[in-house]
Amino acid sequence: MKTLLTMALVLLMAGTAFAQLENSMGVFFSDTEFTEANTNFDAPMNVPFAAHIVLMNPTQASIGGYECSLEVSPSLLALSVGGPNGWTNFGDNFNHLVGFTTPLMSPGDVVFATYSLMYMADSVASDIFMGPSVPSSVDDAGPAIADGGNPDLLIVCNYTSGPDMDGIVATLFGPGIEFPGGVATENQSWSGVKSLFE
Repeated sequence: MKTLLTMALVLLMAGTAFAQLENSMGVFFSDTEFTEANTNFDAPMNVPFAAHIVLMNPTQASIGGYECSLEVSPSLLALSVGGPNGWTNFGDNFNHLVGFTTPLMSPGDVVFATYSLMYMADSVASDIFMGPSVPSSVDDAGPAIADGGNPDLLIVCNYTSGPDMDGIVATLFGPGIEFPGGVATENQSWSGVKSLFE
């Protein structure tokens, strides 16, 4: 019983778990690991590398399209960009007004687009910002997704960096981004622990 009680106390007092806000859109330099560490890349000059637009913690079962824009350094060139399921962009390389021929299923995080990029600067720090597309279907409220079952249902998205970081979603030769604050996994007060055993 003492061991069980000790384990319960350790688990309940063990800090916070970081969770992404619902429908958070951002840029990652991995197509499988969407972590803070993969929001920065030290790009070798004039060598192509990949980056991905990703939706984390989606609320919709399927996604029929998305829109966003990226503001990048003039030294960052898009060699190509594409996506899954009949990805069609009615914008340009850094202004996405995208529809999918077949909606993307979203049981978890979803990769919307994959870039081949090249950085023409040598070890120069640069930020990548995300914002609403031009034109915007949601009155410039931010990036957005369209529900796969009802394309008239548009959902304004959060940024992976949260609401207070002015839309920065990735860096080159920088610190990357931090996900928005911690979300407690359980009540962490001693009274909360005590109440479990009353």
